[in-house]
Amino acid sequence: MTVDPMRQDDIQRRLANMAKAPRCGAKTRTGHPCRQAAVRGRTRCRMHGGAKGSGGPRGDRNGNFQHGLWTRESIEMRKITRAKIREIKSYLQAISRKT
Repeated sequence: MTVDPMRQDDIQRRLANMAKAPRCGAKTRTGHPCRQAAVRGRTRCRMHGGAKGSGGPRGDRNGNFQHGLWTRESIEMRKITRAKIREIKSYLQAISRKT
């Protein structure tokens, strides 16, 4: 590849414009801010949700479904299960003491 001196000014101008672009603003896994340029018209880069079509659907189509972990029935079932486990452990300890 040869260096074209006629294009050097164009390359320098483009690099300067890229440096002025707004940054993403998302935090990376290391906790540092992302250094990618944000997608035009958005506040995030293409990898952090700025790409077209990224994110969930709007409105009711993006359901707020519950997992049911903290329903009354689930809590009660866990309490019963823990009580049964304690009962079995105490029974096993009583058997092991007799022998």
